[in-house]
Amino acid sequence: MSVPAAFLGVVLIWSTTPLAIQWSSEGWGYLFGISGRMVLGALVCAILLQILKPGLPWHRDARRTYVAAGVAIYGAMLSVYWGAQFVPSGLIAVLYGLNPLLTGLIAAAILGEKSFTPGKLVGMAMGFIGLASIFASDIVLEGDAWMGVIAILFSVALHSLSGV
Repeated sequence: MSVPAAFLGVVLIWSTTPLAIQWSSEGWGYLFGISGRMVLGALVCAILLQILKPGLPWHRDARRTYVAAGVAIYGAMLSVYWGAQFVPSGLIAVLYGLNPLLTGLIAAAILGEKSFTPGKLVGMAMGFIGLASIFASDIVLEGDAWMGVIAILFSVALHSLSGV
């Protein structure tokens, strides 16, 4: 796959996240929103696999990988969709800004990676501070917001773990 096509695919997929979360919070519910998005994604992938005929391995290790990745991404998205009922989208963005740091920490713990250079740590801190400053007005915790924060942090952790 070409880099521009992959980039376009990633932009199209991830740009639907806020829209899907918004739809799920306005009417049909978070479970319908995430399940509908996952089913739609699976259908699009099945169609693309038929059109492009790249082949998809179905040996035991491949199937285990598909199940593990599917459960992890569905679990992460389910948590963030549920948590979005209690917190504003700006706070979700700030909390998801922890993803690179958490992924690095998990990779260090599980894989023994030593990729935290001072420059990378400064870059991550600047990115997180930037997100926090942009969305500062949305970072308000009232009522049951703590449940949403915990759900979103769980989502970030699961998403990071699945990446590793």
